[in-house]
Parts: sequence; structure tokens; C-alpha cells
Amino acid sequence: MTTQVHPAPDGGTTGEEALIIRAQQGDREAFAELYRRHYGLIATLIGQRVRSNSALAEDLTADVFMKAWAKIATFTWTGKSIRAWLCTIARNVVADHFKTAAARHLTFVDHSTLLTDAWAPLVSNPEDTVLSSLALDDLHNALSEITPRQQAVIRLRFLGGMSVSETARTLGTTDAAVKTLQWRALGSLRKAYAGAAA
Repeated sequence: MTTQVHPAPDGGTTGEEALIIRAQQGDREAFAELYRRHYGLIATLIGQRVRSNSALAEDLTADVFMKAWAKIATFTWTGKSIRAWLCTIARNVVADHFKTAAARHLTFVDHSTLLTDAWAPLVSNPEDTVLSSLALDDLHNALSEITPRQQAVIRLRFLGGMSVSETARTLGTTDAAVKTLQWRALGSLRKAYAGAAA
């Protein structure tokens, strides 16, 4: 779908409308400018919905703009800012997150025994078994401290053995987003594990 151009009062197009048209033609720089203009509002809106979970708010905000980029061709200019369209995407992303968060958490818990098997060291006596169990308890506690989306990427990449591309398709995002999420997830897990083991 193409953008319907409505002239601005001076006979030209508005700055934002021109950016949208360029973005719809594949201009990443134009979309980057739209991102810069509206990031603060979208991040604040999502931050209010997910309360104090800043990592989750960052992940969901990134999802909003990835979805907006993927669907920018469907946007029709009506003379009003693209902001309302972005807010609608943000509301849907947050709603989808909360709808699926419980299911993702349950799935992760179901697969946690695989984590025990995969990461459990070989032990030869009862003392080593107890120490190994304590380390795994710390790991499970650490996993519960990271966001459900971070848990999902760890589960898919390391327990499910999926490639970055397969993980991206499963999560409905891009390869770059999966790499970023995985990096954040491992960093969060490392911090949480260090705290749980201390």
C-alpha cells in the first residue's frame, strides 16, 4: 500500500510525511529519524506498562520499532503524526507479551530438567552430588531473575539447539534482535547467577 500524499498548507509535504515516504521506499536513515523522534514516547509508554523492568521495556520497545519497520509500507498518511500508529503497535506488543509470558514461563519450567541434565557435572560421591545440586539451584534461581523473553532466547538457543535464524523465526523477530537479546540475556544471567551463588 502506498502513502496518500496530502500537501501541507504551504503546498509541500511535512517533514514527518517526507520521512515516512522515504522509509516506505526502503530508506533506513529516514526510518532512523522517525525512531529518534518517537523513541522517548514509546519507551515511556512501555515502561509504564511493564513497571520497573527496564530490560524488558528495552526489549519490547525494540520490538515495536522492528514491527513498525516491517509494516511501514502499510501506514497511510492522513495528515497526523505517525505517533498514534506507533502507540497502537506498542500497546499490541505489550498485550502480546503478557498473553504469552505465562505460557513461555511454563514451557521454560517444563524444560528446566533438560538444563539440569545438560549442565550437571559428573559426580562420584554423595558430597559432590549435594554440591552439584546446590550449584544447579543457584542457576535455576538466576534464570528466574531474568525476563521471560531472555529466558525464551536461552531456552531456544542453548536448550533447543536452534540457530539464530530459527530462534528469530520462533520469536517473530530479526536475527540482529536475537543476537542482542541473547547478549543481554547472558549478561543478566551471569549477574543473577553471581548474586545467587554469593
